[in-house]
Amino acid sequence: MIVRRRVGDVIKKVVLHKEIVKVKGNYKVILIKKEDFYKVLKVVKLRILNKEYEALMPPLDDMQKNTIDVNGLAILLTQFMSTVITVSGNSNSTTPARMVLTTQSGTVTLTYTGGVNVNAQGVSVYLQIFEDNGSFVWQYYYVGYDTTNSSYTTSEIELYASASTAIFYTTPPPGAFYTGLARIAYANTSFTKDPNSYLFIVWLIQFQNIPPYAVLFIPTFQNNAGIMTSTFPGNDINSNTNPSSYTVYFNNNNCNFACGGNCPAGGLSGFVTYVQGNNVIMEFPVMVGLGGGVSTAEMLICYNIQYQNMPAISGQFNTTLSPPVSGSTFYLALATITVIFQTS
Repeated sequence: MIVRRRVGDVIKKVVLHKEIVKVKGNYKVILIKKEDFYKVLKVVKLRILNKEYEALMPPLDDMQKNTIDVNGLAILLTQFMSTVITVSGNSNSTTPARMVLTTQSGTVTLTYTGGVNVNAQGVSVYLQIFEDNGSFVWQYYYVGYDTTNSSYTTSEIELYASASTAIFYTTPPPGAFYTGLARIAYANTSFTKDPNSYLFIVWLIQFQNIPPYAVLFIPTFQNNAGIMTSTFPGNDINSNTNPSSYTVYFNNNNCNFACGGNCPAGGLSGFVTYVQGNNVIMEFPVMVGLGGGVSTAEMLICYNIQYQNMPAISGQFNTTLSPPVSGSTFYLALATITVIFQTS
C-alpha cells in the first residue's frame, strides 16, 4: 500500500506496505477412452471458507504452467470494480466461461454448461476459498469437456471468463451486474482428439496472498456455487440490507478514532488500472481534509465485504503516518491504496 500526503506545499510519498496479490494459472489436458469416462471423474470436496461442497472433476496432478493474459485480466478487474463502486453496469447476463481451441481447421469453442454431460461440449466453474496464515486464497477450477464424436488436432487453448456482482437493492434481491467475457489465460499445447476419445481440460486460476482488507478487490468470476460480491449501497439504501462497505478514517487528534466514529473519512470513489510488465496495478485514491494541522496521522481502514451465498469478510486495518521532516504539519491526507496483481 502506498500513502501520499501533503506536507506544507509539497506532496511526499511514503511506501508503507506494497500489497502484492499473486495470480497463477495451471492447466491439464486429459484424453481418455469413452469406456473410462466414469473412472476419470471423481467427486472431490472443495471449501468456501468453513463450508464444504462437492464437485465432479478429473485428477489435478501434473498440471502445467500457462500464460496469464494481463490485458484481459486488467479489463475484467476494471469492469468488476467499476460495478462494485458505482453500483452500475451491464445487467444483462454474460456467459460465465468459455474455452477456445485452435485446431488445424479452425476453432472449437467449449461454452459454460454448469455440469459435465455425455455427447456434449461445455465448461464448469468451481470456486474454492480458504485462509492461509492470515491471508486468503481464491481458486477457480475451470473444467472443459468434449464428449462428442468430434475429431481435431489442437495447437493452442484459451480460457475466457466473466465476473458478476450482486445488487441487493433490487426487488426481489439480488439482481446482478456482469462484466464482459475476456481472455485471462492461454497455452500452446498440441494434442489430438479422435472420435473414440473424450477430452477434458482442467484450468486452475489462483489469487494468492490476499490480506483480509484487500478481498474486495478480488473479482468474483461467475461460478457454479453462485458466489458474488455485493455492491456498495445503491440509490434505495433502505431496502439494501446487505451492501459492502469500505471506509478510510484519519485521526486528527480531535475525534473518535474507530470504525463508525466521527474522524475525517473517505471511501472508494474511483480508481486507476494499468499494466506494467506482467503485473496489473490498481490504485484507489482517498483524499480527506483533516480539519486541522497534525504532525502525525493515523489511518484506519474499516471493511465489511458482503457476498451472495457466502459469509461476509469484515475487520479493520490501521497504520500511523509521519511526515518525513521533523516538526512538519500536514492538513490534507491523500492515501492511495495500491494492489499489484503479480502474474506468473
